Amino acid sequence: MAGKTERVKVEVKDSTEGDMRTFNITLTAPANDFLLTDLLKQRGVIDAVDAELKQAVKSATESYLNAAESLIAKLATGPIQGRKSRTNGKRDGKPGKDQRPSSIPLSEQPRELVREPLQAQ
Repeated sequence: MAGKTERVKVEVKDSTEGDMRTFNITLTAPANDFLLTDLLKQRGVIDAVDAELKQAVKSATESYLNAAESLIAKLATGPIQGRKSRTNGKRDGKPGKDQRPSSIPLSEQPRELVREPLQAQ
């Protein structure tokens, strides 16, 4: 028999109108799963699930937006680390068919991208 959390289904649809984004969240679960909680709510022992759901959605949204802001802040202030170039499997240093050579002069490219000529010994 599946656990109660496995029988709960959540569907999220979003839409944007003007400068407002709307998320419609549909949660479905067997009514029998809520019999005990409904009785406890009627007696004032616990709050309605609505308050819990609202807080969970609000917390999840804040966490999501904060994670994005944190990532952007790290990218804006963090040191530029050397990135592997995409050569599409080519090892001769020539760009692949999906790449084009850099139009930035060598003198203006980041240090890790500038290739120094080999010195003859």
